[in-house]
Amino acid sequence: TPLNWRQGFLQGTLPQLPLTTLNSVISVCCLAHSLYPEKRIPSLVEARRTDAVVTRREVSVSVGLMNLLLCPLGSMPNCHGAGGLAGQHRFGARHGTSVAILGMCKVFLAVFLGASALTLLDALPVAVLGVMIVIAGLELVGTGVSVLFECVRTEEEETSARIDALRAGNDGGVMMVVNSKAILRKNALVVMVTAGVIVALKKTHYGAISGWVVHMVYGDGFRKFLGWANKKRQRRRYEDSDD
Repeated sequence: TPLNWRQGFLQGTLPQLPLTTLNSVISVCCLAHSLYPEKRIPSLVEARRTDAVVTRREVSVSVGLMNLLLCPLGSMPNCHGAGGLAGQHRFGARHGTSVAILGMCKVFLAVFLGASALTLLDALPVAVLGVMIVIAGLELVGTGVSVLFECVRTEEEETSARIDALRAGNDGGVMMVVNSKAILRKNALVVMVTAGVIVALKKTHYGAISGWVVHMVYGDGFRKFLGWANKKRQRRRYEDSDD
């Protein structure tokens, strides 16, 4: 009914969008970028991308195709998860073969055991699941900290380049230095606000919105947005001139 569609959209779809975007796309790409540096694509590394192993576009398309193809067949909504990737990596998985074996085991349980497989899963001690979740969480925390310092280092390099350009334009008359502590404090505040709101309210979209507001107001979000918009505009003009 129209009421069911409206409730599903407002209570299911909208809250799930930031959760899927953060946990299933952005976090997965950042985690893969951090865990597998040897698999990074050189061209994306030169562009200072944090998704040089698997891009956000590729993961987004993968999630969308999974749900478009499987949900009409009765499947629950599916997505990639940063927690699953962190846990699998921590417990020894390094290649796609591990995921294939996991999938075959699930198919075997579903086909040959059916509902009785739930009895086996219920017998698994909650403490074991808790330890696994803690280990996956620690892996994510470590990755988050490394990405934070990588962003700080990148911003320091960009700021240093802008200062050098100002000095060159003013014959060395501009006396400016890179304030590393201020850059770290600014980026750490965004991280702390985002994580704090998510933990306190248990709402990922509230945390994402809060972190975005802090980044736009307190950080360099507004300047970076204008830079991104200018690049898009210049690229569009270049493409129009070629046509």
